[in-house]
Amino acid sequence: MSFSDYKMLAQVQQEYQIRYDEATFIDKHSLTPTDSFLIEFNFNIKTMDVFSSEAARCELLIFPVLREIYKRFSAGRRRSFPGKRADRQIP
Repeated sequence: MSFSDYKMLAQVQQEYQIRYDEATFIDKHSLTPTDSFLIEFNFNIKTMDVFSSEAARCELLIFPVLREIYKRFSAGRRRSFPGKRADRQIP
């Protein structure tokens, strides 16, 4: 079936025998945005049509917020990225 054949979440759950549970999985933390984030975010809102499409909302509103939060929680952690290969052990 195509996506348009499903009108409600319950139909997908029944068809594919999916159990859906909703819960809070992240603890709340208060964060003060950085000045650079606020400048860029306000620029996006004032100069770009952030509500013209779903893509615009994602790129100009949602992603910058998620990136700002991620920076705070990933500081000092080493990350590997898909597609990168290390031939030797990195200390």
